[in-house]
Amino acid sequence: MANTLLPNQVLGINEYLLSTNGAYQLILQSDGNLVLYRMANHHPLWASNTNGKDAMRAIMQTDGNFVLYDFHGKPLWASGTNGKPGSFVTMQDDGNLVIYEPKIPVWASNTAQ
Repeated sequence: MANTLLPNQVLGINEYLLSTNGAYQLILQSDGNLVLYRMANHHPLWASNTNGKDAMRAIMQTDGNFVLYDFHGKPLWASGTNGKPGSFVTMQDDGNLVIYEPKIPVWASNTAQ
């Protein structure tokens, strides 16, 4: 799996982004929670707190917003970065999940290790 979602790319259930060094993973779990893990000990560093809410997909939208949707198309969580077209989200080797527009960071999970 890649470490980056570009505009219009989607993470489905049980799909993930993996940092290039393999140390960190962002996964859309089957319980609906989008979680960033440190792989060495499977320790969660960040979560969307949407478990039990039937999340179906996370999409990096063309407007720059990274959004988690349920089966009915209802947004469950969003990065709040709309208005930043061309942005992408990347799972960095330091454990930080970051949205860039395109070179400037506009959102981060603040989980750098």
